[in-house]
Amino acid sequence: MTAILPTILLVTLVAVPLVWRIGADRRRDRADLLRADIRSAINRRLQGESLLTVDVVPKTPWHPGRVVLWAPEGYEDLAASVWRDVLKRTPAGYDLVVQTSRAQPTKPLQHAA
Repeated sequence: MTAILPTILLVTLVAVPLVWRIGADRRRDRADLLRADIRSAINRRLQGESLLTVDVVPKTPWHPGRVVLWAPEGYEDLAASVWRDVLKRTPAGYDLVVQTSRAQPTKPLQHAA
């Protein structure tokens, strides 16, 4: 009994994180495939590469997945033209977030005297 308990504890300490990591890797792989599919749909819609950025955060058991479509300031019309295509490819359990860049006003540089 004294040899079995430490062995079970050791196997548990190794197996649980390993199984968790394998699951996280599989979720990330599925998210990468989804990102590639969405990126391909955007490229087809816009007939080439664009300034839009797509990021996919994998779904976890306690958080929904998230598809983030980002457009720089001045290119919001690109996001507006493709969001329906992105939404069609977004699976159930994922949120679609469309973000644009809002540049913060910069302070003028002060010159040294």
